[in-house]
Amino acid sequence: MKEFLDKLKEEPGRIFGLVYPYVLVIGVGLGLFYIGSLNYITRQKVSPFIPDTIKSADLPILEARKIAAVDVTKLAEPSDTLIARGKTIFNTLCASCHGQEGTGNGVAAAGLNPSPRNFTSMSGWKNGPALDKMFETINLGIPGTAMASFQQLSTAEKFAVAHYIRKEFVPDPPPVNVDNLKALDQAYNLSQEKDLPAQIPVNAAMELILKESQASQKKISSVLNKMKSAGSDTSNNGAKIFYNVVYDITKALVSLSSSASWKQSEPEFVDLITANVEHNGFNRKVFYLKRGEITTLYKYLQSYF
Repeated sequence: MKEFLDKLKEEPGRIFGLVYPYVLVIGVGLGLFYIGSLNYITRQKVSPFIPDTIKSADLPILEARKIAAVDVTKLAEPSDTLIARGKTIFNTLCASCHGQEGTGNGVAAAGLNPSPRNFTSMSGWKNGPALDKMFETINLGIPGTAMASFQQLSTAEKFAVAHYIRKEFVPDPPPVNVDNLKALDQAYNLSQEKDLPAQIPVNAAMELILKESQASQKKISSVLNKMKSAGSDTSNNGAKIFYNVVYDITKALVSLSSSASWKQSEPEFVDLITANVEHNGFNRKVFYLKRGEITTLYKYLQSYF
């Protein structure tokens, strides 16, 4: 063995000749493996990205109204009147997404993720096509989807839409379960008349608050300018008292602007300026005003507001 290794050292070319066939076999094997794996390597394994097109929408403005009481047992069967009413509502509010044929291919459905419900298919329902479940879907919507809540509809209108969809699109819909409808009545008090409060969207409410704030700021700025123009006239007892009992004129005017009731009642004026003293712009000297001084101050401020 030692003699064999010594000969290899003396003749390195013989080493390459011995090793070369093995290197060639390994190289050919790797090449064949790569060629055989091309289909797998080039296959697209990442699913195409479908953007989530569900957008958060603000609530509609709704006036306060009454929801009439209903007898759910009378709405259990799809009368011709209910079906006709449901068809009108469906075509107005639902067909844009669900399509005129209820297959989920309405003009607004393109790109929605998840896609609108195909009523003609019985697979993939979140709540199911039972009448009471469809009422809940219409009433509450489905979070995480484009299916919004339609609480603006009356109870009878919600049942009408559900009946129309079940009759026209749903293949072999499950029969109406009166017990489930009674449970639905208990859950939502459908047999009692309800007062539905007005609804204002967040954006509209913020705009209203901003407008009111701007109006209030404009009023305060106007009063402040008039007071500065008049100055602390020594002949005006009201002005003298006012400047004596405030530590922050602007803050005091804001407090006065925040309430209108004090202008109609002197006692309410006293309550306003003495409440939360040293936080409302007035100082503790208001507690030492005499009756006549309070009246003078009251009339002075009334003249500006």
